Amino acid sequence: MKKYLLLILSLLLLTGCQKQKEEKIVPKKEKKEEEPVVEKYVDENKMPIGIYQLDGNVLRRLDRIEKTLVVEEDVGLFQIFPSNEQEVYLNNGFADEFYNTWTSLNPENKIKIGFNIKFKKDDGEFVSYNIMDPSHTFDQWEYFMNYIYDDYANRGKSFYSHIEEFDENTLYTAFKMQSSYASASIASKVELTVFTYDGDDDFRDDSEYRGNSSHTLTICIPNFEC
Repeated sequence: MKKYLLLILSLLLLTGCQKQKEEKIVPKKEKKEEEPVVEKYVDENKMPIGIYQLDGNVLRRLDRIEKTLVVEEDVGLFQIFPSNEQEVYLNNGFADEFYNTWTSLNPENKIKIGFNIKFKKDDGEFVSYNIMDPSHTFDQWEYFMNYIYDDYANRGKSFYSHIEEFDENTLYTAFKMQSSYASASIASKVELTVFTYDGDDDFRDDSEYRGNSSHTLTICIPNFEC
C-alpha cells in the first residue's frame, strides 16, 4: 500500500514540476510602442467669401467666365466680398458695405484674405501660386500681371492705384488680372481662387490652401477643356 501511495505522490510531484516548467517557457507578449498622436487639422473659420462683378448697386457672383488671353489686355477686374450669395444688393457704396460686413464677421481682425492662381503650361508643367501680399503679385509675372486694391482705404476717390504696401488694416477688396507676354503658353483653363485664413495651419506643406473659406472663378480659355 505504501508503495502505491509513494508512486502516486511521485507522479503528482512530476506533473506539478512539468506544469511549472511549461509556464516558465511561455513567451511574454512584447509591449507595442505607442504611435505618436497626429493632431487633426480642423478649420473653424466660417467666413463667407466670393469673387463678384459689380453692376450698379448689385454684386453678381462669378463662377465661370470665357476669355481669350491677349497680351496686356485685362482678364477682368473682380470685386471681393464676404458673402456666399449669388447676388448681393448694396444699400451703401461698395467700400462702406464691404467694411461694415467684413468687420461684423471679423471683429478681432484675425482673418486675412489671399488669392491663388492655377493653370497648366504647354510643356505640361502645372503652375500654382499664392498671392497674400503685394510683393507676391510679381510671382509668375510673365503669365499674368496681377494687382490688389483696397477700396475702403481709398473710398471717395475717383481714381487710385493698386496696393504696393500693406499693414494689418489693409483690406483686399478687388483683384485685377491682366494677360502678360507669356500667356500664349498657357494650355488649360485658369483658376482664380480667393480664400481667407487665420494662420499657417490653413496651408499644407506645399503651400496649398486647405481651409473651408474659399471661392474659385474658372476662366475658360478657347480650345482647352473647361
